Amino acid sequence: MNDVARSAVLRQVHGMVGMPVHAPDGAVGRVHDIYFDDRDWHVRYFHVDTRPWLIGRHVLLAPTVVRFVDWESDRIDVTITREQVEQSPDVDSHKPVSRQHELAMYEYFAWPFASSSALWEGEELAARLHSLMIEMHAQDMTAPSPPPPENADAHLWSVDAVHHYTVENDNGKLGRVADFMVLPDTWTLRYLVAEKGGPLHANRFLVPVDAVHGISGDTRQVRVSV
Repeated sequence: MNDVARSAVLRQVHGMVGMPVHAPDGAVGRVHDIYFDDRDWHVRYFHVDTRPWLIGRHVLLAPTVVRFVDWESDRIDVTITREQVEQSPDVDSHKPVSRQHELAMYEYFAWPFASSSALWEGEELAARLHSLMIEMHAQDMTAPSPPPPENADAHLWSVDAVHHYTVENDNGKLGRVADFMVLPDTWTLRYLVAEKGGPLHANRFLVPVDAVHGISGDTRQVRVSV
């Protein structure tokens, strides 16, 4: 596959925000946000607002439960049922996703890490894992929470949170974050989309994620080497 063919399968991450999410037995809500890890640039979770089905519920769904994305109709089909979604933990959509929160979600879902080839195995396995983790979570509700890790630096980022962060290199400001390009086959971010200029005359350019050296929530900056 040449570079042109590869680029044709890349999708804009912000284009997925607002997409309806459907389980085999009905609609479960819409994508509210997308969380990624800046160490390997994999999408970790889809933040789903379950309205109008469940009012006031926000849940995290791992990419492993995504069965199919209809890019023409703007729809995401997942393998898990509405009951499984309903039993998923709530997510506070108004707080940044910290490293502690990430570990708590991994403890609940127990999804394989991105370095494991098992992450992208069949949808049946994903649904069974989700069911098993719900059962384990119900049994362990009274168990004490693990202490937060000593190195509690955040690596799990909200796409919505970093939108409009300043993009800078050693020579100064290059622009601001406008979007990301994702490869849906592996749910890997390949490019940061930066823009400069005003709303009427904005110019966009791509920055490979390999050129990103750090994201700072304190200064709202993304450091790159381009």
